[in-house]
Amino acid sequence: MRDKHTAMLYQWEGRPKFRVAYPVALQHLLAMFVSNLTPIIVIANAAEATPAQTALMIQCAMFVAGIATLLNNYPIKIGRFQIGAGMPIVMGTASTFIAPGVGVAAAAVASGHYNPIGLVIGGLMIASVAELVVGLFYKYIKRFFPPMVIGCVLVAIGLMLIPIGINNFAGGAPATNPEFGSIQNLALGFTVFLIGLMLQRFAKGLWKVSAILIAITVGYVIAMIMGILDLSGIRDVGWISVPIPWSLRPVFEWGAISSFLVIYFISGLSTIGYTSTIAMNGLGRPAKSKEISGAIVCDAVSSTFAAVFNCLPSTEFGQNAGMVAMTKIINRWCFALCAFTLIIAGLFPKIGVIFTNIPPAVLGGAILTVFAMILNNGIQMIALEGFSPRNLTVLGVTFGIGLGFGGNAAAFVGLTEIPWLGWLAFLMNDRIAFVAVIAILTNLLFPRNEEEKQKLKAAQGEE
Repeated sequence: MRDKHTAMLYQWEGRPKFRVAYPVALQHLLAMFVSNLTPIIVIANAAEATPAQTALMIQCAMFVAGIATLLNNYPIKIGRFQIGAGMPIVMGTASTFIAPGVGVAAAAVASGHYNPIGLVIGGLMIASVAELVVGLFYKYIKRFFPPMVIGCVLVAIGLMLIPIGINNFAGGAPATNPEFGSIQNLALGFTVFLIGLMLQRFAKGLWKVSAILIAITVGYVIAMIMGILDLSGIRDVGWISVPIPWSLRPVFEWGAISSFLVIYFISGLSTIGYTSTIAMNGLGRPAKSKEISGAIVCDAVSSTFAAVFNCLPSTEFGQNAGMVAMTKIINRWCFALCAFTLIIAGLFPKIGVIFTNIPPAVLGGAILTVFAMILNNGIQMIALEGFSPRNLTVLGVTFGIGLGFGGNAAAFVGLTEIPWLGWLAFLMNDRIAFVAVIAILTNLLFPRNEEEKQKLKAAQGEE
């Protein structure tokens, strides 16, 4: 039998003892920490940001992620609206903005712009209003996002994340790591993977709850013994540093702003999917409209806050949603502890160095099943509506066209030669975005019969 504090992990309210709650908080922290910082490093490099600017962005990203996570778990209500879902959600830097962020930054550098990274930050700040509109009016547009659409988006996200997990598993980015796929990396990755899998499958109590944390810790120690853990960067940063807003001096230009507007809409779709996953698999029910609306509004507000504090947009993290689905732990005090740790890490740069030096193989071995769980959640969402001939047609078109053309630039290169179709080529270049659009359009094109309408209402928790 579970003691009352362990049992409390599976309840929304209550404060389990620190020794019970913190391993869960640390698991969520470790699952998102590197992903929280990677988009910043990539875009900062494209903008030719100075090491001091990049370090500031990384520090601020940890601080902002903590504040945003608290906001989603302890929402602020303003009249009929609320900022935050009031659900077990972990926030972090959105990887969705890497491609457009790199594009804006590289173009600014090529044109000799005086502040390329400020241009990116300013564009992201203003464009966040697009996601705010989606969140505020979600109640009126939710018919465009039934479980079938959300499920298709989650499947696309899962298919995108799994290769990232495998790349980490094998040692990191193939283009920059000469040891990619080496026996050393594979052995380390499989060791972590098998430890996490066995604990998740056969352990009980805190050992089961802390499976991913234990696996990462063991992998970290093994990497240290193998001599592949580099902590030399600790000497290069100070002990304490308080994030200062507006330090990067944002620049507001329409060209940069327009580049991010569509991506904020897509980020909102991802949030719908992740929030639905947490509700269905963590809380055992469909997500409510106010929860989804609050989550999207929190994304938008947090993204604006992030820009003020010199970093990139904040969004709900899929790997943490997958972890909730896998562990069923929903206690918000655990998520608050994760948020407090992120805020502290943002004040003490040396802590960030320790976490960011987790070897890729260790991280990949730990999070691969978490990424796969997102794919599974998408399939479950689709199954809520059933596999009628109509739904199979929708799935066939969505995955055939959406996954086939989405992200496959060579397949639609001819569109770039037609000026008035340039926007379509831009949309098709993002696989998740294109899957979402095709799923929405196909659902509208093929109307449901009465039986399917009733099943949809049941899936969405409607009378």
